[in-house]
Amino acid sequence: MVGVTYGAPTEFGFLQKTNDQPRDWKPEELAGALDQDDLYVEMTFSDVMDRLGVNATSDDYGEAFKNSKYQLWHANLSARRALLRGVKGSMSGNPKYNLHSNDIDFQIESDFIGLMTPGMPVAAQRFAGRVGRVMNYGDGVYGGIFIAAMYSSAYFESDPRKVVEAGVAAIPAGSTYAHVINDVLGWSKENPANWKKTWQLLEDKGSR
Repeated sequence: MVGVTYGAPTEFGFLQKTNDQPRDWKPEELAGALDQDDLYVEMTFSDVMDRLGVNATSDDYGEAFKNSKYQLWHANLSARRALLRGVKGSMSGNPKYNLHSNDIDFQIESDFIGLMTPGMPVAAQRFAGRVGRVMNYGDGVYGGIFIAAMYSSAYFESDPRKVVEAGVAAIPAGSTYAHVINDVLGWSKENPANWKKTWQLLEDKGSR
């Protein structure tokens, strides 16, 4: 909740540039946290896991998402529209039905899975794969698996690099997402005291 409210005012405000301004966050900002899709979408899926248990399927998660009433955008909105047309949750993130299938929606909504699988990144990978298919596909799902596996690993690992390595180990090595993360790991190792250098290298490569 702190992270969501901390970053919300700067969302979409720094395209292709870094933000060097201090952020004067105040605890009272937490009051607006539940208005963020980063949180209320997760609550829907965590409720499914709570009610149906660890064997809940993509279709189970999709059914709950279909009946949601809150505001959605991009892959999430496209998925709910597909679900309301009768597409199952196992397919509502597929590009056949979802033009936003490779967006970052699941990536911003998957951390709850890592929180519910402490020290079990393989389990996080399995659950995230089921949930992520509801609104995303391919790298869109891998981004969420990556985040969930990092959260899971961070319970017992204090080295940030090892946490990231655990996250990337949970997704296909040949995926574009894995290549990007491995680039960042390599560049940050070469420039340990200058994160902006790594950012610029990533920006330069991604803009080609």
